[in-house]
Amino acid sequence: MSISTTMSNINRIQKDIASLQKQLSDEQRKEAQLSGKINQIKRSVTKSTSLSTLNSKMSEISRHKNDISRCNSKKADINKKITAKTGDLHRYQLQLIKEQENDQKKRIAAQKKLEKEQLDYQKKITRELKSQKRAISPSHKFNRPVINKSDETEDITESYDVFISHATEDKDSFVRPLAELLRAKGINVWYDEFSLGWGKSLRKTIDYGLANSRFGVVVLSKSFIKKDWTEYELNGLTAREMSGENQVILPIWHEVSKSDILKFSPTLVDKMALNTSI
Repeated sequence: MSISTTMSNINRIQKDIASLQKQLSDEQRKEAQLSGKINQIKRSVTKSTSLSTLNSKMSEISRHKNDISRCNSKKADINKKITAKTGDLHRYQLQLIKEQENDQKKRIAAQKKLEKEQLDYQKKITRELKSQKRAISPSHKFNRPVINKSDETEDITESYDVFISHATEDKDSFVRPLAELLRAKGINVWYDEFSLGWGKSLRKTIDYGLANSRFGVVVLSKSFIKKDWTEYELNGLTAREMSGENQVILPIWHEVSKSDILKFSPTLVDKMALNTSI
């Protein structure tokens, strides 16, 4: 039996008990009124009351007593019903407690299962770390044709191992230390603080980095999801993958949940990602 059905039964029985208690109260009030009438008749009898009048009054008292007897019989029947209904109520209340406990156990089990699935998923993601690190290590160099440059970008002559796409809000907490760590490891990084010079064209410099980086490290965060520029960079990396290049985008989840990423880009959820929360 479901919790809702049990609660419905409890509510029904409580209404039945309330109705019976009202009936009991009505019978008690009627009994009190009849007793009052009997006392009133008794007080009306005096020494001067005639025999015929006395007989009439005694008959009236007898009728009232019979009515009181019927009231007592009804009260006994009502009390019996109230006792039975109260027993049913207690039984359903105990059943409700058990069902709620079982429901709580099921929800806890479901939550643990979900947490285990998430943990297993995160472990699966973490296992990809080694292969991804090997993929972007300095020993894996590649030759990529350099795009034609205008006068504005003629001094750009290098290719990059990774392009870091991120939101400004995440620089201090994660991105800058990541970029400095990668550079310290000998990885050639396109990172705006390293690669954007005074007076350079922002769009052209970013386009050059997107086109001439072997991988795009995409730091997905709540701030990233809201930005136009980050979406522009992600679109560029996605276009490269769509054009036939193998794995280009290397996602990192930074303080976001799977549901956040799913709402932003369902296709990114399927990609193995690192997670800064692990």
